[in-house]
Amino acid sequence: MAALAKCRDPKPLPLLAIGLLISVLLVLNGLVFRTYTISMASPSWEAARQLGLPYVISEIGVIIYALRRGLDLGEVWKKLPRYVRYVSLFFLAFFWVGSAFYSKVTPLAIAQNIIFLIHPIFAVAIYHSVSSPDARGLRGFVLAIAGGLLIFCGMTAVAFLNHPPLAAMPDNIIVWQFIIPGFISVRLFGAFCGAIFCFLLAQLLLDEERGRRGYLPYLWLTLCAAMTIWSGTRNAVLGIVVAMTVMLILYRLHPVKVKSVILLALSAVTALVFATSLIPFNDPAFMLIASEDAATAESISGGRSSYWSALWHAYQTVPMFGAGPFASFWILPAGEQIHVQPHNIVMQFLLTWGLPATVAALALLAYATWRSHLSALKHRDVLPFVAMLYCLLVMSFFDGMLHFAQPLMLIMIAFGVVFGAKKIPSKLLLEQTA
Repeated sequence: MAALAKCRDPKPLPLLAIGLLISVLLVLNGLVFRTYTISMASPSWEAARQLGLPYVISEIGVIIYALRRGLDLGEVWKKLPRYVRYVSLFFLAFFWVGSAFYSKVTPLAIAQNIIFLIHPIFAVAIYHSVSSPDARGLRGFVLAIAGGLLIFCGMTAVAFLNHPPLAAMPDNIIVWQFIIPGFISVRLFGAFCGAIFCFLLAQLLLDEERGRRGYLPYLWLTLCAAMTIWSGTRNAVLGIVVAMTVMLILYRLHPVKVKSVILLALSAVTALVFATSLIPFNDPAFMLIASEDAATAESISGGRSSYWSALWHAYQTVPMFGAGPFASFWILPAGEQIHVQPHNIVMQFLLTWGLPATVAALALLAYATWRSHLSALKHRDVLPFVAMLYCLLVMSFFDGMLHFAQPLMLIMIAFGVVFGAKKIPSKLLLEQTA
């Protein structure tokens, strides 16, 4: 990616604009895709929700913006390392076959595959267009995200307090975990909050490390922590723990003073109290720990172990090319639990694309992650984005972080900004770390 520096625009897009994009999409999705059942009433609207069209359209807009300001994708391709080009071509040779010949929802599967290709191009557009991270840009990004979260909290409260009468609902029941505005389930909402929490915490610690202190970041951190806990998403908690442990061990990012440790502890306790006191109607779906969850390995995994086993046996019927996106929705025998995605990145790739394309995709992802790590070792300003990236990648082993457009957008933003940090002039870098 360092070889792409010639493509950079002389007037880069500020990080504030990217934070506003994330927040605007969060609110817009909540307004457009509002429902009190597991799916939208209109099949076409449900397809748009599953494909994440507002996010995809926004990514295309950023790509067009970059192209109009000098991004040359042909030149980008030539400048990529030979290894990346060969593996990419290998992936492109295989990934479409399952969707074209084995899928039972061929148009939707092909659309999802095309959308998947848009995401890495969006990452290149971010690299080309967005300013390198600095203290001012990161503060703007944080404020934009925090503002979006505040607005979304109000939207969520309105959705729960103004629900339709039970008599108007199927079987006189509202399944509360499906009514988070714009989110397909409360788990995806929790995953989003967990990723943003990692960013906010890493940014707070980085600011403290450099002598910049304030109390407002603790407020944003408490808000995001409360939303994560309220969602009952254990996957998000695991992602946070792993990501921040990596931040501590690999990058030595940690609280500098005892006062900070105390404030972080108070923030966690406050978030826990508020979140648990606001669990809707004592619904166990919103509880991080319920009594029945520890009964068996199956319950601890949220039913994933048997689900993965069933998907593995189904995958063996299409090992070379997979069966396309959304195959988990139709490929399992009658009576098995049904989901639109496998809740595991490896199983998702295998079932969607088959073994050859999966090997290529995982190799490219591992390479990009490794290069992100090397960049973060030299440019600590990108650590909040790396923390968010690690959190999302950890969660991808338990949910669809590389299936749904929203978390994929966050992953690609992280990659784009982290690689872009290589262009920070040495003099400026010294000034920032002083």
